[in-house]
Amino acid sequence: MKTPSSQLRRQLLSILGLGALAGGMGGPGSAWAQAATAAAVKKPAGVGGANWRLLVNEAVGGDTNSFLLTNRYRPAADFISAQLKGRPIVVEPMVDIKRFMAVAQGASKPEFVFGKSVNQLAKLVRDNGYQPVVRRADPYKAAFIVAKDSPIKTLADAADAKVIMPDESAATSAVALAELRRQKLGQIRVTHVRFQEEVAQFVKSGMGQIGVVNPTIAKKWTEEGGRVVAETQPVVNWSVLAGPSLAADMVQQLRDALLATNSESAAVMASMGVKAWAKAERKDYLDLLDYTRE
Repeated sequence: MKTPSSQLRRQLLSILGLGALAGGMGGPGSAWAQAATAAAVKKPAGVGGANWRLLVNEAVGGDTNSFLLTNRYRPAADFISAQLKGRPIVVEPMVDIKRFMAVAQGASKPEFVFGKSVNQLAKLVRDNGYQPVVRRADPYKAAFIVAKDSPIKTLADAADAKVIMPDESAATSAVALAELRRQKLGQIRVTHVRFQEEVAQFVKSGMGQIGVVNPTIAKKWTEEGGRVVAETQPVVNWSVLAGPSLAADMVQQLRDALLATNSESAAVMASMGVKAWAKAERKDYLDLLDYTRE
């Protein structure tokens, strides 16, 4: 039985990550639909006739719209492809961190990975042959927040406190638990919630005495009158990794190109939300996992 043309169009748009925009874009004969069809069936150019892949994950608190994510990282993908004079790069956003890890660890590994859950990236480096390329120049530190009038002044005052943290897979939670162990406060009661913003709401409403949040939420918290009583140890931040199959000389070429964007390509930097890159070393990721005991 033939599939109706409208259904074919919906399937095509779904593959392209544009299904949500299908309504109102015109029928299957519209110029927009014809362009989308051409983009889908066009054979990839470049070496070997196959696309490279850029796998992206923005962590638990990131954007969940695949279409927006694909477009957000399109400038970075195009930049990498141009610098390496290689194949076109397909952006593959993965909202769910478990799905992201499963794809990254699968038999067909992507050539490039950009992620914000750095404890998960560290596992890819240690266990799956991924090669560190660059990281955000500033280190990552999670913050322990309390209400303005809280009697808690330091973590030592929080032996019996209820601590609210984001999802268990988040780097924020991993480093926070590591810091609690380091300070011998492992008996603290921990409750995990889905998003970083929820953590602040729980503390604000009194449903938790301490919250653990990323630097962005911590800054907003203090601006609104709350307090930060402690931070975790600094660890490696958002990173670009190269897949195991990428040659060492190509990894170095990519690293040099991305480091050069610090002064030469503000648009690419802005698209990824990064102010400055620094060289990433394998030891950075191993040290993080030693801290978190993962």
